[in-house]
Amino acid sequence: MKQIYLDIMEKSLSAYTYDQIRGYISEVNQNGITEHGFPRLTVNMGILIVYKRRTELLDTFIEMMNICCEQIPKIIIGKPHRCIGNDFSIREICCCLMLLEKHKVIDEDIINKWKNRIKTFIPETGYDVVVTDNGFYPNWALFAAVSEYMRGVCCDIDTSEFVDRQLPSQIANLDCNDMYQDDPPYHNHTVYDIVPRFLIAFLLRAGYKGKYAERLKQVLDNTADITLKMQSVNGELAFGGRSNQFINNEPLLSSYCEMEAARFAEKGDFVRASEFKAAALLSANATLKHLNLNPISHIKNRYDVSSKIGCEDYGYFNKYMITVASNAYPGYLFANDSIAPSKAPAVCGGYVIRTSENFHKTFLNAGGYFLEFDTNADFHYDANGLGRIHKIGCPAPVCLSVPFSPNPKYISEGENSTAMSVCCYAKSDGEKLLGAETYAKYTLIEMDSNENRADVSFSINLADKITLTQTHTVSANGVDINVSGAENIGFMVPVFDFDGKDNTNITVAENSIEVEYDGSFCKYSFIGKTSSSFEYYYNRNGRYRVYSVNSKKLHIEIGTIADREILV
Repeated sequence: MKQIYLDIMEKSLSAYTYDQIRGYISEVNQNGITEHGFPRLTVNMGILIVYKRRTELLDTFIEMMNICCEQIPKIIIGKPHRCIGNDFSIREICCCLMLLEKHKVIDEDIINKWKNRIKTFIPETGYDVVVTDNGFYPNWALFAAVSEYMRGVCCDIDTSEFVDRQLPSQIANLDCNDMYQDDPPYHNHTVYDIVPRFLIAFLLRAGYKGKYAERLKQVLDNTADITLKMQSVNGELAFGGRSNQFINNEPLLSSYCEMEAARFAEKGDFVRASEFKAAALLSANATLKHLNLNPISHIKNRYDVSSKIGCEDYGYFNKYMITVASNAYPGYLFANDSIAPSKAPAVCGGYVIRTSENFHKTFLNAGGYFLEFDTNADFHYDANGLGRIHKIGCPAPVCLSVPFSPNPKYISEGENSTAMSVCCYAKSDGEKLLGAETYAKYTLIEMDSNENRADVSFSINLADKITLTQTHTVSANGVDINVSGAENIGFMVPVFDFDGKDNTNITVAENSIEVEYDGSFCKYSFIGKTSSSFEYYYNRNGRYRVYSVNSKKLHIEIGTIADREILV
């Protein structure tokens, strides 16, 4: 089973042509290593060569590793040559060196030369985030701690003082549920909760037994359930915030789950271990599905990569495409294939789960459907309300995978006039108030679930003018949303229109709107009429048409066209 992670790594590397690799080398020779994409490309090339994949790149790998091991520790006139991202790169380089040494793929003298160079690295000046006081330190401090631990293992030196100095600052960033707060207290983004906990899992699997080991194990124990239940039915990481909708998120989740599967098996909890194993494979297969598209992209849309649509300024191809491989390797390294996968909780469903208010997320899962709400969104990336509806076996964006920011910090095909999600609206004094906007205040009223269905109800205060009640029921029959509390109310319905390459097929009828995409359909049914007019909205996945539906009830059904034709 673990071979799937080498497959992911090889697919990721295949996105780089030989000419692109040579161009990257020329750029680094001219400007130096300015970020961690180049070391990651080097390391993953080396790992694949060890496992007899891409062996034709051996000479290129040696050239690139020479550059990395020469530049990363380099001191110029008493000052560090700033290879930005050493916090990330040292861990991965050391993992590669240890693997090369074990399998004796390259001459021992060359490996020793590389190790000796890395041994001269000075953590106090070489890492970008070094803890010196009791202030707030971002997750780069944790990356540096893990890198320095691995440098100690690889080079047989004691790095424990630095590691244990970094860790308290990161433990301080945990919320009441031990989820990691990247931007406390409110705008904490999902990727940057998972990444630090992935690093904690890596540190423990790599053998860390320092004075914070028991606290780190407690963090993983306390977040095990929500980690599994935040996973979408199609294996995707929860939406939201920075670095979202990149392909590298799913192999990160896979590797994390593989490490947790192994940890729980060692504890004797084979039920939990099997669930994590199943969750790992669910995300790994989701990753391969994206990587099998042509051309391969690092972002979950089909726009030309050069357009950078969906990407923040730092999320460019050279850095984030190879990150897919970097995030997959720990899955291979630590996977225990003696653990038989059961079913991932995301596949079983039948639950409602909430984060703390610091993360402001609610998840519903039943009948093969997965819903995700954000009730205090970071409007640079997201919106309030129901931002994700996925159906098992169907493409993520056919309904909605991520909401619409009114002012995105990523490149978009067009501008959005407001925030938008699957949300209610109310008209007051000629003004249309939206449940997606900043002024929409959500209060949980009730949540309930059993093996067949899940329910959640919110009170939604719209700009202190109208308060509505919105209920959601999810089952195998689909998603039912009811809104009450005023007369002139309804729903905003985003309908998928374009993925950057292909248009969908949209049919608007008197009491329904239906979209067909990639062998699946999403049908919105309502009591009332809709106008044929719409407004275009844009998110990381593509372009949507947003319709206004004057109805107090909305039913959403998603499925495959093939299954529907069989039923007919």
